[in-house]
Formats: sequence, structure tokens, C-alpha cells
Amino acid sequence: MKFTIIIPTYNREKKLKECLYSILKQTLLPPEVLIVDDGNLSTKFLDETKKRFNSKKVNFIYYKKNHTKERRGLSESKNIALNIINNDIFFILDDDLILDNDFVEKIIKVWEQNEELDLIGVGGIIKNNRKKGNIERIYNRIFGLTSPYKWDINNVSFQIWDEGVIEKEKGYYAHGGVCSYKKSLIKKIGNFSNFGGGRTALEDVDFCLRAKNKGYFFILEPKAKVIHNKLSKKENIFLMGFKEGYNRKIIFRNNCKKTFKNYLWFFWANMGWILRQFLAGHFIKGFGIIRGYLNFNSYK
Repeated sequence: MKFTIIIPTYNREKKLKECLYSILKQTLLPPEVLIVDDGNLSTKFLDETKKRFNSKKVNFIYYKKNHTKERRGLSESKNIALNIINNDIFFILDDDLILDNDFVEKIIKVWEQNEELDLIGVGGIIKNNRKKGNIERIYNRIFGLTSPYKWDINNVSFQIWDEGVIEKEKGYYAHGGVCSYKKSLIKKIGNFSNFGGGRTALEDVDFCLRAKNKGYFFILEPKAKVIHNKLSKKENIFLMGFKEGYNRKIIFRNNCKKTFKNYLWFFWANMGWILRQFLAGHFIKGFGIIRGYLNFNSYK
């Protein structure tokens, strides 16, 4: 099966280098790798990287965004990539991941074993993410942050995930930067949404919910694992929270049924989501979410 790996990136050359090296160590190499650059990767880095990939007979493609014509941001980079790649199956990877050596092979095997027409994506697991404990599960149940599926976007736009799954799971959500997709189906639901400039919080939630509403689903493969080598946030934490609160309203408005029950559920789930930020000590982000939730004007 032919496939492409896409990596949107922004001024993280060192972490991107580690990610690319982990791709070169894969038991199944991609025929094509595409970098979509929102920053300024050095010529030396690009020359060395291209040489390494070409030596493995992997086609290395570099795309530098023109910010006079193209918006900054992750969703914009993804949509640009869709018009460049040559294969229907593709991965979108965060630029700060370290892939287990068989990550790609495990994901592609799922695609090869499943011919369902409505399968839009196959995702992996971030193995250094914390696992949910019983107290958190009870808390989520109290505030309606739950679903019949272990990986889902529920009826009021909240994402549910469980890094502790052992067997492959059918669901309706996957981590956007650790996932593979089918381009032909993505085109049918209108590509990836742009909520605003820079980091577009919850764009994966919006995408997965739109896919779910069209009848498409994901498969999570827990044997396909990565390490998320997280760096400090590039964006103001308050602004990140603001975008999350504001965008959640947009997702609910555009994709969820407007029943009295759902309005109450949405309000109550938001209360629980915000309270969880404070309980975890993320006060600035929590206040940002509140401000975004109460904001009625658009932002850029």
C-alpha cells in the first residue's frame, strides 16, 4: 500500500530532526514524506534531511508557506498538503513525536486488513500520556464527559479518549497528530476547518465530529505507539484557553443537535471541563476558557 507522511512544522528544527530520524528507522518506510513549513527551516537542515531520505529511496518534499497568500496555522498546512500528496492514505504527524520502530507498519497493517468504505482514519497511541484513573472516570461521568465508545466525540462536542486500551478499538476520535487518514473521504467532508490564525484549538475535535456525522469512523491501534516529546507552549496559555472555549461553542453550534437536553448538557460539561483545569492547577488556561466561552465576538 502506497502512503505519504505529512509533518506540519513551525520553528522546531531540533525536535523535527528527531521525529524524522525515527521515521527513517521504521520497519516500513514511506514512499513519500512532505514537510509543510510555517517557519524557517535552515537550508543546511533541509539539504541533509533530503540526502538521508533519498538514500533510503524515500521522496522528500519540502513546502514553505507564503504568508502573504497563505494563512498561518495547522489546519491550513494540512489542507495545503492534501493538494500536494500523491497517495490516498496519508499520516499527519506532530513534529515533536518519536515513533516506535514499527509504528508505521502497525498502522498500515490495519488499513490493509480493513476494506470498510467508511473507515476514514487509523490512529495510534501516545504512550507517555497519563492513563485515566477511577476518580477521573467518576468525575467525567458526573459531568457528562463520557460516551459509549472509548474514543469518541460525544453529542455535545467533548472528546473522549483512553490511552489504556489494549485491543484495537472502533471509535469516532483520534489524536490528530498521531493518525493516518484517507484523503478521498476527507475531501467529501470539506477538509480541515480553520477557526483562526496560529494554533487552532480543537480543530481535530471539529474534524472528527464532522466525520462522525457523515457516518465515518476511526480504528485505534494501541500497538502503534509514539512518544510525544512535548515542548513549552509556543502560544500564550490564556489565549490557548480562550480559543478552546470559543471554538467549542462554534463546534457545538455547527455540528450538534440543538435540543434543550443538549444545551443543558453542553453547559454542565463545560463547567466540569473548566473545573478540571483549576483542579489540575491550570488556572490561566481555565480563565482563558471561561473568557472564550463568554465571548461573542470573532477573533483572529
